[in-house]
Amino acid sequence: MVAEKADKKTLGVTSINEKTLSALASAGRFNTDIEAAKFALAYAINEGVTRGTTDGTGTKWNVGSFDSDGGLKAVIEALYPDEPSPYRLIEHLINAGLQLMDNNDGLPPDVAGLVLAAAEDRGSIKDAHLPKAGASS
Repeated sequence: MVAEKADKKTLGVTSINEKTLSALASAGRFNTDIEAAKFALAYAINEGVTRGTTDGTGTKWNVGSFDSDGGLKAVIEALYPDEPSPYRLIEHLINAGLQLMDNNDGLPPDVAGLVLAAAEDRGSIKDAHLPKAGASS
């Protein structure tokens, strides 16, 4: 029988994903790297990333700093009810989201473009509500 790993007390990103996280945070789209990481987490969930773990992460945040009220853990437990290690999964989803956003072009991810694309995919943006090209207001 294989013993399950204990849940994480600290979270981190891989060295490759650190570059994407830094670009995302330093481009002024988020106030902190924690906010940028939470966006990457949400992006990964929206993109349907499955359960997993990420090896090779450094220590970046204590879970108490990253999820001070336990809200993220509760969301993960609701979305993945059989997940025995929610913080381990949170770390994986952060890294997966950062990897998905990295275009390997050295530029920060296009947050607005990602949000709009997700809204369009869900049908949240209706053409009827958008001004027609060349129409005056």
